[in-house]
Amino acid sequence: MKNNHLRYRFIAVLILLFLFYVIANFASHLVTPTRYTIDKTTPIYLSQSYLIDDTKNLHTQQILDNLNSFTAKPFEHIDWNFTPRNYWLLVDLDNRSQQNEKIVAHFDNPMVDHLTVYHLDSHNNIITTTRLGDLESELSLFQYSVPHIRLTITAQSKQKLLLKVDTTGISKTPVNLYGEAEFQDLTRSQTAIWGIFVGVLIMAALYNLVLFFGIKDRVYLIYIGYIISAIILMGGVLGFGFYLWPLSWQLFFQKYIVVSNYAIALFTLAFCTMFLRYHKEQCWRYKLSIYLMLLMFCLGISCFFIAENIAAPIFFAVLVLLYIVCIIMIYRKLRSGFRWAKFYVVSWIPLIIGAAIQPLELTGVLPYSFAIRHAFLVAILCEVVLMAMALADRVRYQREKTLYHATHTEQTKLLNSAMLKQAYMSLQLKQRRASLCLIRITDFHSLSHILNQTQSSQLVVAIAKSLELQLSKEREFINLESNLDTCPRIADLSNGVLAFISIKTQSAQSLHDKLTKIRKSLPKHHPVQGFDLQLSYAMGYCILDGESGFDTWLQNGYFSLTEAPQTSYPNNQSKLIPVTMNISLAAAFQNALKTNQLTIYHQPQIDLRTGQTIGSEALLRWPNAPYEQINIEALILLAERTGLINKLTLWVLEQACQDIAKFNHAGFFKHKVSVNLSAKNLMIHNLIEKIENTLLKHNVPAKQLKFELTESALIANQQQMIHLVEQLTRLGIEVILDDFGTGYSSLNCFVSYNFSTLKIDKSFIIGLPTHSANRVIVKAAIEMAHSLGLKVTAEGVEDVTTQQLLKAMEADYGQGYYYSKAIAVDDYLLWLAENKQAN
Repeated sequence: MKNNHLRYRFIAVLILLFLFYVIANFASHLVTPTRYTIDKTTPIYLSQSYLIDDTKNLHTQQILDNLNSFTAKPFEHIDWNFTPRNYWLLVDLDNRSQQNEKIVAHFDNPMVDHLTVYHLDSHNNIITTTRLGDLESELSLFQYSVPHIRLTITAQSKQKLLLKVDTTGISKTPVNLYGEAEFQDLTRSQTAIWGIFVGVLIMAALYNLVLFFGIKDRVYLIYIGYIISAIILMGGVLGFGFYLWPLSWQLFFQKYIVVSNYAIALFTLAFCTMFLRYHKEQCWRYKLSIYLMLLMFCLGISCFFIAENIAAPIFFAVLVLLYIVCIIMIYRKLRSGFRWAKFYVVSWIPLIIGAAIQPLELTGVLPYSFAIRHAFLVAILCEVVLMAMALADRVRYQREKTLYHATHTEQTKLLNSAMLKQAYMSLQLKQRRASLCLIRITDFHSLSHILNQTQSSQLVVAIAKSLELQLSKEREFINLESNLDTCPRIADLSNGVLAFISIKTQSAQSLHDKLTKIRKSLPKHHPVQGFDLQLSYAMGYCILDGESGFDTWLQNGYFSLTEAPQTSYPNNQSKLIPVTMNISLAAAFQNALKTNQLTIYHQPQIDLRTGQTIGSEALLRWPNAPYEQINIEALILLAERTGLINKLTLWVLEQACQDIAKFNHAGFFKHKVSVNLSAKNLMIHNLIEKIENTLLKHNVPAKQLKFELTESALIANQQQMIHLVEQLTRLGIEVILDDFGTGYSSLNCFVSYNFSTLKIDKSFIIGLPTHSANRVIVKAAIEMAHSLGLKVTAEGVEDVTTQQLLKAMEADYGQGYYYSKAIAVDDYLLWLAENKQAN
């Protein structure tokens, strides 16, 4: 495929070179007419002189009586400008041959208002008078478009041509004298280039009109407006407009030719703005272009009321602003990587050159020639062709972009499920056996609350690159897109799920083992702004069933992923966490954990029957400003989402055992400390061994340590959790069911788990004195727990009434602000001493 693409491109380049050769060869025959004037082809000698009448009051007879006062210099030295004045041009003709010579005088300015040509004999007597110009009536279209006269110079005679140029606009009127044959060559060349120009532009306009009806993009209408303005402008300047429009129209266009200049400038700027899609951005460049377009529109309207000699210089000044604004907009887009705008950028080269040549030739800075006279026309022709190529390139780019967005995710730029479906359909047609494999970043949804969109996308891309590297080592995983050199095998299904396809015929266990190996090789950490994000993965797979569709195949793959042993564990996120969590907070929290900036506070637990303190709950705190006010539940959730929970749990365990040792040293040998345990902690390698080693390290009896498990933690992986509770119980550690009443587990948990205590959530205790329903629920929970041989702890005791109600219901222990808020270990030791709790 790639070789074919290169071959076709080579053929296209050859065709382009051939067309350039044809154009160059054709142009070489068109640019020669002005080389063959009569002074080069016949024995007629010419001399030129001129007179400028600034007053516009000199009459013909006055001029004839003062021909000797003319400036004897070629017409190239005339100061042609837009100042209102008359130009008198004198051409002396000296025919030194022995025969009469028929010549044609061509006056190459079809926009001149009044051009009077006097044919004089050697004594300055008028032989004939011819009146030309676009304000003269009863002229043929040929005389309007190509102002000229025919005359005969007798043998061995001297005659003169006297021209009066009276116009308010473009005054420069080149005078060339040709033989009949050479004049025919001139008109043929002009007609050819005019026909090519008009034909190409009309075809381009029609083609883009068709595109507009198909694509509905306004830029095509602007492009057509530019083409029509160019035809009107060049038709007036060069004269071929007399063959395109009714005579009255053409005369109107020529009278207000500056309006056409403004129109083409306005459409140029509008096209630049729309083509480069600045109207989608609404930035200051877009506003600048709008203001300049409004200025040009107003100045264009004013040209209907201002003389051409005043309006034209203003336009040339505005033209400089146009170039500056367009260059600014183009430069900015090129820097942003607008590779599809290359043809449009190139189109400005002939436009800038041609637009500079036209005023320089009209004002006499550049010498007149056929090529220079038509330079701007050729420049516009080239520009229109290149603009058409730019529009085609833009359509191609938009089509590729649409296809790209249809097959890639917007954030990660990875292939999406559309390419996965395409691969599925191909496998179905070939009746190939295949397995859909899925890898999911554990708790990716939770991470999205911490990472911003860019960071989440970077995480997925990093994992995808690592996974792509692993898959590239195995031939069984197919490419989902084979036209690119990268040959990607992975599709991003969003939400941290990556999919790929295996076509190897193998057992489910073999595929499971291979995916497990791949999963273990994926990155376990990902740095984000100084934070080391802890990562884990779930995996799943589904074998292709020839009778099911793609959606069913994908759904079964998701189901296998959900049921996989590596599935993430649900968190109790029902409570509103009043803190904005982000990666900066996670990095600070990780650093605080490493540098021991965190601490443990203790909240006492009271025996409601005796009033003695039987223990405390170890609660995490971050005492350093500005983090001391952060909700502790938010920090625990942050630790779970970022993979810090296991390190945090082991650190809390270590601190709790240190504090128990302090309590024992102070004589409180029966004091127990409760530590919260998360379902995530099941992932800690050799957890029981680490707990036992920590107890031995600080010489703390296992009976003084308790672990609290929430209901939600129990349903994550029941078998593993049941085994963990049994191991803790055998070790001598009590396990408490925490937050009873807020989770979703069934009463079966009391049978399956060996709990010692049931802890009723404070949401039921705080409203106990005023809510009868709460009293019914709490009393029923206490009775049920006691019937199962469990103790009951009520948290959230904040007043004496609540304590008395709980004692009446025969609850065992109480915990809450009524006794004490959570305080630092040293303050807690003082609290124990002041309350003289017996042990």
